[in-house]
Amino acid sequence: LTECGLGALVTLGMGTIYKCLSNRIHKQNMDQKALRDGTLALLRSEIIRNYEKYMNREFIPIYAMENVNELYAAYHSLGGNGTMTKLMEELRKLSSKEKREDL
Repeated sequence: LTECGLGALVTLGMGTIYKCLSNRIHKQNMDQKALRDGTLALLRSEIIRNYEKYMNREFIPIYAMENVNELYAAYHSLGGNGTMTKLMEELRKLSSKEKREDL
């Protein structure tokens, strides 16, 4: 091979390697976005489920509030929007004790 031929071969090889790595990085980014979006959807669903459950009961035990706070923190750190913030504010206003009427 001549020097020009070798240079062209190296350039072609580098281009092929670059294209392969670029495609792999793009796929990994798309997979990561899908995982993020799926995780956000699951966290949002769980927060809503807890919201409906405890708003109907009109109280939320301390352990449940701690769990929902952790769900919300993860949701927020992944870039979740403010929709869940309103639900969290309402949950935080609930008593941690069940209201009982003595007979």
